[in-house]
Amino acid sequence: MVIKVDFDLTMSILAHNILRLFAMDLPGYSHNADYTLYKKFLSMTGNVKIGIDEISIYLKKKRNLPALLTAMEQYKNMQINILGKRELAFMGDSSS
Repeated sequence: MVIKVDFDLTMSILAHNILRLFAMDLPGYSHNADYTLYKKFLSMTGNVKIGIDEISIYLKKKRNLPALLTAMEQYKNMQINILGKRELAFMGDSSS
């Protein structure tokens, strides 16, 4: 039982800290609570297309999408080893 409680607490603190780091890259949203950040930015739907050199993520239109796309531009040409050295591309989908 002690291990499970310690693991749950560790994962909660890790998730909180990751959301805080994420919020620091979003101008005007650094003061938002974790749940608010989740609802505004992470609770999104979209489509994923996997190509030879790139993984394209098309996010559905949402009010806060421009801020999210601006924050993700810093990762534009980064190759990710765990994804077969493919690049991630975040884009707004043409449909809502």
